[in-house]
Amino acid sequence: MSKHFPKFLPVAVATAALLAPLVVTATSAHAALQPDRSCGTVTDADTAAAASLNTVLTGKLAHAMTAYRVSCARAIVTATRAHDLSDQAAVIAVTTAIVESELRNNPNVLNYTSVGLFQQQTWWGSFEERLDPAYSTNAFLDAMLRAYPNGGWKTQPVGVVCQKVQVSAFPSAYEPQAADAQRIVAAMTPTPAPAPASKAHVSTVGSDGAMYTTDGDYAGAGWSGRWVPVGGSALKAVASAVTGNTMHMYALGSTGRVYTMDADYTTGQWSGTWTEVPGGADGATALTATTIGNRVHLNIIGSDGALHTTDADYAGAGWSGSWVALGGSDLKALASTVTGNTMHVYALGSTGRVFTMDADYSTGKWSDAWTEVPGGAGSATAITAVATGNRVHLSIIGSDGSLFTTDGDYAGAGWSGSWVAKGGSGLKALASTVTGNTMHMYALGSTGRVYTMDADYTTGQWSGTWTEVPGGADNATALTASTTR
Repeated sequence: MSKHFPKFLPVAVATAALLAPLVVTATSAHAALQPDRSCGTVTDADTAAAASLNTVLTGKLAHAMTAYRVSCARAIVTATRAHDLSDQAAVIAVTTAIVESELRNNPNVLNYTSVGLFQQQTWWGSFEERLDPAYSTNAFLDAMLRAYPNGGWKTQPVGVVCQKVQVSAFPSAYEPQAADAQRIVAAMTPTPAPAPASKAHVSTVGSDGAMYTTDGDYAGAGWSGRWVPVGGSALKAVASAVTGNTMHMYALGSTGRVYTMDADYTTGQWSGTWTEVPGGADGATALTATTIGNRVHLNIIGSDGALHTTDADYAGAGWSGSWVALGGSDLKALASTVTGNTMHVYALGSTGRVFTMDADYSTGKWSDAWTEVPGGAGSATAITAVATGNRVHLSIIGSDGSLFTTDGDYAGAGWSGSWVAKGGSGLKALASTVTGNTMHMYALGSTGRVYTMDADYTTGQWSGTWTEVPGGADNATALTASTTR
C-alpha cells in the first residue's frame, strides 16, 4: 500500500485544526450515527484477549475492552510490524488511538472533519482511506518518522511522541494511556510455548536418612549416572512438586514434621537449607504434593491416621499456615495428581485397599467422602499416581511385592475396573512422573536400589522390563520423582 502523506500544513492551519478528545454533541444530526467500521475479522482469540486485558487495564479502557477493540488494536500492531517498525512504535500508535477514538474505527464526523482510529482530518487522506486501519496507521507512522527523522522517537516518552504527531489541544492526555497500550500490544504477541518437560528428577532417602537426587534427560543425554547428596537427617518420607521450572521438595523429619527445600532448574541452584512448612504438623506418617498453576497442595497422613492438607502460593501469598483435616482413618500411604483444576488424592486404607477423594479448586469444594477405586485391590503397600490429559494412571505395590496399575478417565468412561499386573518382585516404594505422553515408573527393589520402567500412552505399550537407574543407589527407604523442562 502507498504510504502517501501530504506536506506539512502551515502553522496557522495546523493551529486551527487542533484535535480535542472525541466529543459527541447530542443534536438531531446525530440521530442516525453510523456504526463503527470493521478493523478486520473478530476472532475467538480477540474475545479471549479482551477478557484477559479487562483484568489488567487501568486507564481509559479499564474494564471496557471488547473483542472488536482488540481487533482494532491488532490491525494497528499488524500494520506497524508490516512497516518494519518495532513494537515500541506500535505502543505509540495504540496509545494515540486509545486517546483519540477509544480504539474504535469511527466513521462519524464529530469533531471538525476527524474520523477513524486516529481521528484524522481531511489532509490525512480521503474519507475511506482514513477509515482503512492499515492506511491510517501507516499515515500516523510516516508522520512520526518525519517528525523524528533520526529515530529520536525511540528515546522519547510515548506521550511526547504522540503529541508531536497529533498536535493535540490536550497534550497531557496521551502518557497516562501508555502503560495500557503496552499491555495491549503485548497481548498481540504470542507467548512462545514453554519447552515440554523432559528432565526427570528422582530423589531418595538414603540409608543415612539424608536425601539424594539424580537427573534423567528423556529428550537427550539420559541419566547423569550419579546420586547427589542434598542433606537432611532422619528423613522418613519425601514428595515433590513443580511450579514453573522449580522443584519443591518436601520431607518428613524424625518427629513427623514437614520440611521443604527448592531446586531451581533454570539456574541449577538448590535453596540450600530445609525449612519447616508452617502450620505445626507433627507425627505425620506419609505425604504427597501436587501443583495447580503456581499453587502447591501438600497433603499428609496425620498422627490420627486421617488426611490433612495445606496450600502454598509460590507466586504470591506463600503458605496458608494451617493444616485442614479432611477425614479418613488408619490411612497408610498417599498419592495425588491433577486433571484440569481438580486434585485427586488416593490413599491406602488399613487393609491395603485403595480409596480416593477430590478437591475441585475451581469451586474450592472437596468431595464429601472417600470412595473405593474399583477393581478390588487389597493388601497394597505403596501407591503412586500421575495423569496424562484427563486420564489418571494409578499404580500400587501388591501383597506379592509386584506392580499393579489401573486407569481412570475423568472426562469420560471412569475407571477401567481392573488392576493389571506389571511385574517386579520385592518392591518397597513407588514414584511416577510424565514426559509427553509417557509415564515413567520408579520403584525401590528389595535392597533399596532404584529401578524404572515406562508406559507409552500414545501406543499403549509398556517397556516390559525393569532397569536400574544408573549411579548405584543402595539401601534407599523412600523416593519421589518430578519433571521439569
